[in-house]
Amino acid sequence: MSFASPPRQPANGQRGIVLAAALLFILLSSVLVLTLMLTTVGERSQSSNVQTAKLALYAADAGVRTQQQLLANLAKVKMDSCKTAWIAAGSNPAQPIVTAPDQMFPVGVLGAPNAAASSNPPFAANASIQFSSADVGPQSQSFNYIFTIQSTGTVQTTGKRSVQSTGSLRMSATRGSFSDYLLLTDQFVTAAGDLMWFTSSTNFDGRVHTNAGFKFAYQPTFQDEVTQVGVNATFYNDGNGNVVANAANNGTVDVPNFFGGYLRGQAAIPLPANGGQQEGAALGLTLAPGASRTSTDYQNKLGSANPPNGIYVLNNGVSMTGGLYVKGNADLVKVWADTLLNKQYYQITQGGTQRTIRVDPVTSTTQVWNNLTMSGLPAATYLGMPNGVMYSTGGISDLRGPDRTLGYVNPAIAEYQHILVAASGDVVVQGDLTCDNYYNNNNVLGIYSAAGAVRIGTSAPNNLDLDAFVMACGTSNGEFRVDNHDTGSPRGSVNLRGGCVSKYYGAFYTFDVNGALATGYARNWHYDRRGLVPPAYPSTLIFRVDTPTARTVVWKEI
Repeated sequence: MSFASPPRQPANGQRGIVLAAALLFILLSSVLVLTLMLTTVGERSQSSNVQTAKLALYAADAGVRTQQQLLANLAKVKMDSCKTAWIAAGSNPAQPIVTAPDQMFPVGVLGAPNAAASSNPPFAANASIQFSSADVGPQSQSFNYIFTIQSTGTVQTTGKRSVQSTGSLRMSATRGSFSDYLLLTDQFVTAAGDLMWFTSSTNFDGRVHTNAGFKFAYQPTFQDEVTQVGVNATFYNDGNGNVVANAANNGTVDVPNFFGGYLRGQAAIPLPANGGQQEGAALGLTLAPGASRTSTDYQNKLGSANPPNGIYVLNNGVSMTGGLYVKGNADLVKVWADTLLNKQYYQITQGGTQRTIRVDPVTSTTQVWNNLTMSGLPAATYLGMPNGVMYSTGGISDLRGPDRTLGYVNPAIAEYQHILVAASGDVVVQGDLTCDNYYNNNNVLGIYSAAGAVRIGTSAPNNLDLDAFVMACGTSNGEFRVDNHDTGSPRGSVNLRGGCVSKYYGAFYTFDVNGALATGYARNWHYDRRGLVPPAYPSTLIFRVDTPTARTVVWKEI
């Protein structure tokens, strides 16, 4: 039989030690917990301050960007005002649009409303700006300024950051190109004075302008901006007497669709004075718009002050020095593309003189045969390629591309070729002229008559395809028109991808009483939006104000 021992009681001295140890443990735990709490609160406070400061810096930078945009907006308003005054003074390209660039902006810090401020994000900014330099030329004008922006961002009471930005503001204007337009006419009548109308069959997808006033019947459609110098439009009014009004429609009778806007009372866009610039380019000269070549130019480029009629390939005996030049009339100019090797071919005839020219961009050479069959070795081979400009001092009786193959339109302009076919007199298009791989955006054609018309001849095929910017500036007959447009059978459409600029609006067709095509060609015109311009294609005398740009050069926190 056994008995359990009674529990042992600690000695009196040991009881104090246990109590002290327990109290010490509790104290240490409390200190540790308190330390952790204080550390967490401190870290959270520090993190909040860092985040607030960062947001304040972002807000300050947003102030800089906003202030830059305000500067650009202010510059655009001032530049537009200066351009208006420049046009009123005569639109002289040699004169600066901004006559006092050092006085364009106020001295010192710009105040409201040109000082940026915002509550979300919270910032306040200001700027000062001063004139730096200007570059005024016949093709472009630019005015440069230096700005300094100070911006402060403030977030709550703990976040405040300030930055300073120094940069450049550029204001510029460039002369527009006549290739900017799908249609531009000086007068909205034919050369014979016949009235012309935009009708419901009109559907233009590029810019349209006249230096006179347009006439509308029923519901023509314009996808881009329409502008005219005259303040009034003329409406057909269903044949019940024309209505002339400063308006965009004639009630519900004549209601054009102006999807790009319709502006009246705009500045005139004069046509080029002559073809001197294009003739000079073919000769390898750089002439200002409106200038003409001289007998000295002939002496220097063709070896005689009065060279005989003929076909000239501009060279110095070794290398190409210009383009192709025809003294007198050209009976035939045929161009076609080698679609495999991207070589460009020209055939030119003048009476009994014949030339075939092959341009090879791979070897960068130009070869010339004195026949149309390219039989035998070339008569000459030159380094380099023509500059793309061909000019005839007379007219061109037959301009065409290659013949169709079983109805297929073979391309005339090889890839990477930029070509302008120009003449003083009439240019008669007798065949398709298209660009190889048009949508590759690397080739373009211009057709320019400086003192005559561009005509579609009676030998042209039905449904003519034409990839070109066409320009006809003859004072008495400058129009893009169809020969014998009012006789014969319907010939389909002229499928134009490019643009047309002319002194007058040439006739293309007639319609029967049902509105169907009776004779000639319908217009199926589409603007070439690839952004390519033929070489030496004329520029307008009107400067177009570019969007001012403000660019940061130095950025720092202060």
